[in-house]
Order: sequence, then C-alpha cells, then structure tokens
Amino acid sequence: MAPQTLFVLTVGLAALAGLAHMLGQTLLFAIVFATAPFWWPEVFGFYPAVLAYAASLVIATVTLLAGGVPAALVERFGGYREPQALPMTVWLVSVLVLTVAGLALGRA
Repeated sequence: MAPQTLFVLTVGLAALAGLAHMLGQTLLFAIVFATAPFWWPEVFGFYPAVLAYAASLVIATVTLLAGGVPAALVERFGGYREPQALPMTVWLVSVLVLTVAGLALGRA
C-alpha cells in the first residue's frame, strides 16, 4: 500500500477514535471535557455542543501524535530517507492500538 494511503487511513482512524470517545462518553472524554477551561479560549464561549466536538478533536490529535512516536523511532533507526510503507504501517498500527486500548479502558 502506498505511504499516502496509509497516512490517510491513520488520520481517519484517529478522527474516528475521537468521535468514538465522544459518542461512548468514555472516562478520557469526560476528563478532557471537564478541563476545557484550561485549554479552550474563553472568547469562543463554553457551549457544551462545541466543547464536545473540540474535546473529540483534542483526543484525536493526541492519539495521532502519540501513535507517531513508534513510527518516528522506526524511521530514525531504520535509516529511511523518503516516505516508506513500514513506518507508516507502524503509525497506523500504533494509532489502532491506542484507539482500542483507550476505548476498552474507558468503558471500565
């Protein structure tokens, strides 16, 4: 599979992870939603519907960033200079593992 396709799948999976946390009302979503006064600009107001989607976006972004760490290590120590399928696959699998683990732990 092309690295670009793997990247699109990875970003899509991270976005679905954020939405799944929001729809499932997981513990992580509750924490991010409750701490909104610390990360949400006051000028936009504190509307619950907007904050719910913003919290979902925060979760998706953190999932994407945390999932990229193993991929960056593979890319660094593997000596890859151009986009390759292996680091992108590692990134996709890492995001999948974070998504499944977060949803499984959030329902407990």
